[in-house]
Amino acid sequence: MKFVRIENLPAGIALPAREQFGEARRVQSGSVSTCGNALLIESGGRFKRFSDATEYIRIEEGAGHFKWERGEIPFFQGDTFCAEAPGEYDFYGAGVFLILKA
Repeated sequence: MKFVRIENLPAGIALPAREQFGEARRVQSGSVSTCGNALLIESGGRFKRFSDATEYIRIEEGAGHFKWERGEIPFFQGDTFCAEAPGEYDFYGAGVFLILKA
């Protein structure tokens, strides 16, 4: 399991624009909409997620930190992360997050 900040997405990987996502559905303290294998999460403060695959996460708006079994890492608007099989993890902080399941 690895959860790291990256400078750029790998070649051939692109996150869709926010306008491409479908209608949002309410969950937990926010909403989720989809576009293929991508998610757009708008969170009001805390959002719990589980994944056993690699995910690329871009922070569109907001700041806070991720917390998972092996630690915590802060995030800020504009950051991009690669999470390799993170298991259960949480977003702490209000914001808008784009996630691409690779």
